[in-house]
Parts: sequence; C-alpha cells; structure tokens
Amino acid sequence: MFKYILGFIIVLAVVLVAITVGANNDQMITFNYIFAENQFRLSTLVAILFGFGLILGWLLTGIFYLKLKIKTMALTRQVKRQAAQINELTASHNKAI
Repeated sequence: MFKYILGFIIVLAVVLVAITVGANNDQMITFNYIFAENQFRLSTLVAILFGFGLILGWLLTGIFYLKLKIKTMALTRQVKRQAAQINELTASHNKAI
C-alpha cells in the first residue's frame, strides 16, 4: 500500500512541476510534425507532450507487467506440476522399499 501512495505522490509532483513550467510559457511557437504544422502556445505544447509521454509510459509499463505476470503464472503451474511428480515418485519409491 505504501508503494502505491508513494507512486501517486511522485506522479502528482511531476504533474504539478509540468503545469508550473508550462504555465509560465505563453509564447507562440510553430510545431512541425509529419503531416502538418500548427501554431501552439508553449504551455499547451508542453502539457500535450507531457500527457502523451505519461500515457505512453504507463502503457509500456503495463505491457511489461502483464508479460511478467503471465510468465509467473506459467512458472507457478510448472512448479506445482513438478512438486506433484516428486511427491508421486517419492511415494512410489517408499512403497518399493
């Protein structure tokens, strides 16, 4: 529970810093991207790019977390299966003796 609270506080601090930095930049800039070019206020562009980076980071983290969770479940099943085999072999060995 503590790590979730700490993570939330860190994300909140980063968002507040981004908003503060962006709010002090009201100059207009031309942003060229692949298909077109637009005029944005620097604060708006900072907020958009920050939000996009945050969402992309969460998506990538979620994908890797999901892959690890699936791998952990598969390995847990394998360990249970091998433990059952060991118990079966030990039981049959004890009966033979």
